[in-house]
Amino acid sequence: MKKRDFLELLKETMSRDENLEEEMLLESIEEYDSLAVLSLMAMYDELGVNVVPKDFENLKTVKDLIALAGGNVIDE
Repeated sequence: MKKRDFLELLKETMSRDENLEEEMLLESIEEYDSLAVLSLMAMYDELGVNVVPKDFENLKTVKDLIALAGGNVIDE
């Protein structure tokens, strides 16, 4: 999946109206909360990436969410 498509998927999964940028701090994203983490876990599962809640504890930026997807996200 291309990075821009993944960012769009993140946006939809978090029910966010505004676009996400890699440098954005997760703590500054109003929609990023415990419910969003559960939704993101389901999204990653659909991508074939096995994650657990603990995987989200040390994430700081949207770029970290991209990295969590591993090889499933490629640069364009």
